[in-house]
Amino acid sequence: AMTKTNDKPNIFNYATKELSQDAVICWLLAWAGRKGGQDKEDEALRDCGRRFVEALLDEHRASLKGDIEKTEIRQQDHSIDVLARINGPQGQVFLIEDKTSTSDHSEQLKRYYDAVVGGKTALGEVGKKNLFPIFLKTGNQSRAEEKRIEESVEIDGPYRYRVFNRKEFLEKVLDHYKGSNPILLDFRTYLQEWEDEANSFKDWKKGESAKWSWNAWEGFFRHLEEKLVNCGWWGYVPNPRGGFRGLWWSFNKIEGGDIKLQLEIVPGEPEMQKLCFKLGVGNKENRGAMKDKWRKLVRDAGGEAVELSRTRSGWTMTIALWKNPWLAFDYGRLDIKATVANLKKAEAVLAKAIDMEKRQGDETQS
Repeated sequence: AMTKTNDKPNIFNYATKELSQDAVICWLLAWAGRKGGQDKEDEALRDCGRRFVEALLDEHRASLKGDIEKTEIRQQDHSIDVLARINGPQGQVFLIEDKTSTSDHSEQLKRYYDAVVGGKTALGEVGKKNLFPIFLKTGNQSRAEEKRIEESVEIDGPYRYRVFNRKEFLEKVLDHYKGSNPILLDFRTYLQEWEDEANSFKDWKKGESAKWSWNAWEGFFRHLEEKLVNCGWWGYVPNPRGGFRGLWWSFNKIEGGDIKLQLEIVPGEPEMQKLCFKLGVGNKENRGAMKDKWRKLVRDAGGEAVELSRTRSGWTMTIALWKNPWLAFDYGRLDIKATVANLKKAEAVLAKAIDMEKRQGDETQS
């Protein structure tokens, strides 16, 4: 649950499903196609709808062809969340996959695109030059995931999927709304509270980590992504104890498996903020030997900075932990720069262990 900035009931705290968000998207696109009128409220909604259309086109470095005369909107046609066409048969078409907190796989996104281009939807034939696919995500999402969506969906056309996220929705569209429609104001407040809480890590204070939410940790992880070497992704990992939020980086292939660094966080539990050295082993017979070998390498590389962890042999194992707190504070407030410096020290230890292993291998061969 998110922290509320005011106690006024907000319909979107209850209408949390993606279908509710689909409805807002369709409603905004419908307003974009409405004829201009004298009513000031109508005009504000129409302006907001148009900004939305222009922001989606801008994701593709495209712009409107003339004025918006009308919009045609389809929901769940061939399972596509929102399909919208501006100004009739030769007009610009948006294919919108709308998500709050879940993600999607490339095959699905490609299938939707092919259905539209193949003329299978109610819009009939749509030229590739007129089709603008969008992955709209209002929940927290890693930059790595956004990149994956934009790069991995194989599309035979000039416009690939582009991610339109919560921050862009607020800054490019909703923040410009000047009217007083309660639905739109509630939607904007709902997304803004989500955004504010995701950024609240900047105000974290020492000793208060029991209060830090999932949402804030995810905002923190997204911030860290740009600062760390070879950052894979972050997200929720279920396990019998209730799961954790993890961030993985410094990923290295080694003989027989892989080794990487991981932050393992259970929000609300200060003792569950671990910086781990994780070993992945591909071969069952090899597990014990690999574990012993890499535990020794990491200990030799890290010295006092690391402690070996007791771990059962498995496909992935925590072989060592960073001994001291890796979160750094200055005058009681989170010091992001010093925190990143601690994570870089762990990167250096892992790099040294890998280098030592290579040198041992070279000596054995010679």
